[in-house]
Amino acid sequence: MRLIGVQFEINDNDFKENFSAHVENFYRKTDPGDFIIFPEDIGLLTAFSGLTAHSTVEAMRVLYSRNQDVINAIATEKEIQNFTSAIFLSLTSKFISEFYDLFSSLSRKYSVYTLSCNNMPPFLRKGESGEFTEARVYNSAFVFGTSGKLLFKQDKVFLTSMELDLGISRGKISQTTPFKLGSKNIGIAISLDAFMPQYLSRLEDADIIIQPDANPGKWNCVLGNGRWQPEEWMDSAYYIAQRIGKVGYVINPMMVGDLFEVRFEGQSSITKKAEETDTKMSYIGNLPSTGFQSILSIPGYDVREGVDRESVSDKLLKYEEGVIEIEL
Repeated sequence: MRLIGVQFEINDNDFKENFSAHVENFYRKTDPGDFIIFPEDIGLLTAFSGLTAHSTVEAMRVLYSRNQDVINAIATEKEIQNFTSAIFLSLTSKFISEFYDLFSSLSRKYSVYTLSCNNMPPFLRKGESGEFTEARVYNSAFVFGTSGKLLFKQDKVFLTSMELDLGISRGKISQTTPFKLGSKNIGIAISLDAFMPQYLSRLEDADIIIQPDANPGKWNCVLGNGRWQPEEWMDSAYYIAQRIGKVGYVINPMMVGDLFEVRFEGQSSITKKAEETDTKMSYIGNLPSTGFQSILSIPGYDVREGVDRESVSDKLLKYEEGVIEIEL
């Protein structure tokens, strides 16, 4: 079995109903029994497919206009306080048919396991339809089996200010647990969860941890807290692999590209317990070190060579699509 992390690059065709074909291209590279892992927020592209807009605000307005009757009904009945949250709720039938069924059917078609993420409410499956189980929207990771059946779901617990502004609800840390895949315990820590010790303490029995991520901002930059972004990133996947005893690998696939005016940047990686024989690697602007199995390169820069931060700080770099993988 291979575990394949996808660095997914958003392109204009994803908004022109080409999203499904784009996703399936990655499945074509799998073998039966593999586990393919997509980044955080991959499901948002299903909401915006076929929609013409120039900004996320404009896109939200178009979605609101198209679904106003449904949104108003939900907002009244369920007392939704945030209209963007209501939009997510109104799109649940679309999410089920175009997100859930897409990844479920591709898992079945290629006989692989899949992890994909979306912002949507919990729902009950009834044939080809779904119903709300509660009027809250969560950032969730869904794991589908080789038959297309949903095997596991993990809600994100620690949310960014952007997610809170969008009306996303926090998952319950008490419901955080690894799941079994063959002989391995697999833990999921969506983005910010992977930086939080109290969250990671729930995954101490995991053999492998998956950190699906979408970083909506500059990667090669100094943050407001004064830290270099790729250096701060070492506090998640790299830290986990070194400090949590049982964890053999942490797989961190990232979203890249432009979602209207929001740009996603980052370098997908697989981290491991550091050994002297490791090839030293680094995210851009960091000193190369042991403890990496792989990092996706940025064109023009070698992950095995150190790069002076000042020479690349805030520079517009190209973050390309690609995959990282390990064989178990």
